Formats: sequence, C-alpha cells, structure tokens
Amino acid sequence: MVACDRLCTIFVQFCPKGNPSRPNAPPSHLPRGGVASPFERPDVRSALHQPRLRVSTALRLSDCVTTPLYNIKAVVQATGISPSTLRAWERRYNMCRPQRSENGYRLYTERDVSVIRWLKTQVDAGMSISQAVAWLENLARESGGMAQVVLPAGTGNAPRLGAPPARQRGQTRDVDTLRQELLCALLDYDEEAANQVIAEAFALYPVEQLGENLFQAISAEIDQRGQAGALNRIAGHFASTYLRQRLAALLRALPTHANRPLLWVACAPAEPREIGALLLGIYLRRAGYRVHYLEPLVPVAERDDSASASDFVAELIDEMQRRQPAMAIFSASTQAAAEALAELTARLPAPHSGKQRPLIGYGGPIFNRRPDLRSAIAGVYLGDCAQCVAQQASQRLLARQPSRLEA
Repeated sequence: MVACDRLCTIFVQFCPKGNPSRPNAPPSHLPRGGVASPFERPDVRSALHQPRLRVSTALRLSDCVTTPLYNIKAVVQATGISPSTLRAWERRYNMCRPQRSENGYRLYTERDVSVIRWLKTQVDAGMSISQAVAWLENLARESGGMAQVVLPAGTGNAPRLGAPPARQRGQTRDVDTLRQELLCALLDYDEEAANQVIAEAFALYPVEQLGENLFQAISAEIDQRGQAGALNRIAGHFASTYLRQRLAALLRALPTHANRPLLWVACAPAEPREIGALLLGIYLRRAGYRVHYLEPLVPVAERDDSASASDFVAELIDEMQRRQPAMAIFSASTQAAAEALAELTARLPAPHSGKQRPLIGYGGPIFNRRPDLRSAIAGVYLGDCAQCVAQQASQRLLARQPSRLEA
C-alpha cells in the first residue's frame, strides 16, 4: 500500500508506510540517505504526468511533520530549486537546518520543504531572496516563533520591509567577494567552482547588479592583467569564454516577446569585447522588448581583411533596411570600434520608398573617455554602460512609438 505523504500540500508525493516499531524512522527498505526521490518509484510514475499542485491556501507550519526524512534529491524534485541554490540559501540565511544521516547525507523535514517551496515561490514572482527571508522572519517574530508561522498563500503580499543589510546579517557575501572567488576559479580552470559561485550570486542578487559589478568587472580585470603581461593568455581566454557563454545562455532563456518592437543589439565592427552587448540584450529583454542579438559583426578572421569586412558591413546594412528594427544599438569600447561604427552609419542610405532610415543608438566607455568620437557617428549616444544604454533606449522608443510600446 502507498499512503499519501503530507508533502501533497506542495506537490503530489508518496511514501510507503514506516516501521510500526519505530514510528518516526524511515521505512526499512529505503536507503540510509533518507527517502529516495518519488520520481524513482515505479508506483508513482503516473503522477509525473499530472500538473504540479501549487499552494492555494495558507499553510500552518505547525501542521508539518518535523521528522528529518527527505534527502536533498527528494527536496529538489519536490520544490524545483537547484541543489547549489538551496545550499547557498542555507549558508547565507539559515532558513532551514537539515540534520545529517549516519552516512552524512542532509535530511530535511516536511516543514523545511514547505519553507523552501514558499521562498522559491516568492523569488519566482520577482521578490529577492533577501526580501522573502525578511518577510518570513517578520512572520516568525509576529507569531512567536517559526513553528507558529502561517505561510501566506500566493505571492506579492509581503509588507514593505527592507531586508537587513548584509553586514548586519553577518552571512551574505558581497559582490566584491563573489567576484574575487569567481575570478580565481576561472583562472584556475575550475569550472565547477565557478558554476557554484555564479549560482550563489544569482540566488542573492539581481542580474542588473551583477552585470557591471561581476561580469564586466572580471572582464575588465582580465584585460588589464593581459595588457600588463601578468596573465597567461590561455587562462584569460578560458575565463572570457566562460563569462560570454553564461550570459549568452541567460539571454536565450529569457522570453522573446514576439509581439513587441524589434531591437537589434550588436558589437560595433572591430569591437573585441562582447560582454557589454550581451548585458544590454539581457536588460532589454527583461524590460519587455523583442531583441535580436547579433554575434560580433565582423568575424575575428576578417577584421584585418578590409574588403571582406566591408562586404560584411554592406550585408548588415541591407538586412537592416529589409528588417526595419525599431532601433539598432551598437556597443563599442575602443577607438577602432568607434571609428568603424562611424563608417557604418555613414553608409546607411537615406529614407526611400516609404522605408525609414533605421534609428541607430550606441554606447560604451570609449565615448565617455573620448566624447569627440560621438560627432562622427550618425546616431544617438545612449550612455557608457549597459544599464544606462537600456534605460535611454527605452525612453527614446517610448517617445517615438508610445502606442506600440504601451500596448
């Protein structure tokens, strides 16, 4: 016989009956590491095809069993949280304290699983993890302890509480610390450690905070060390490739917004750094725009071949005229890239046959260091960082096409 476990308040879960002589012990036929994932049980495979049950009513934590039964794999399957994120939350916020089995496995209670699932629901709805934990702690204070908390149903009902500052909490590591750990892991070719730092960073901070302070800061330090001859070029290439790949994966995972105005985002011709353009694409997609991100416009192998590069730019202009994006935005960080962008915009044809000349936007740190370069580009300067460019581009588009953007 299979009895319905109390975890059905969160997802459909099943557990066999326990040992009558040890009412609080795990069933004798299960592994010592705790309850195996229900997805491995043949008698519940049919439940996999059913939609997961969401919490639709408030949940009293006092109704949840406090016997540590569930290993981390079962918790991951039940809540949808990744193991690295779960460990980061435990380490930084102490939102649950799993016990250890005889073999050293983490064991979680039903109450732990309920809290984890509720926190993840709030984060998925747009709340930061620090805000969700602050809300939970406030509920515990008002209720006289965590055991008496009634977890509110749904999301978005948190009081306007400011999360305790990281230094007061004494546990959350700041972005500077995470940046140094990530850089060391990458230069040591330790991809697993880098993945763990990235998972922790995204569990604790919004991508807008990590963009410039983590990804671009590491990219800039790699460039500086490389130019000073203080960095092995192969290690620097590995680190830069890792950062680009992580941002490209994040961009692909975001909604495409098929019915929204089309924006093109690309590096300027001859631009060697891609991080800024990738971040810009991410910010604009998160803002609700349909973004087509273009790989570096002139392939590395063709940058020294002026005829080939010119042909490539000509194809870009033809495609821009055909597709008519609401705006094409280019990122540049070097003088060579800024000058190449000026040449590109000079070659754009005047409006004809009912087709408008595409609106060109551009940005990057070079235009802050060399403001004189802006005058040669037939476009709109939007700022020197990805967030500034995204904000200014949105304002320009709203002024130009308010009805389409507000639909």
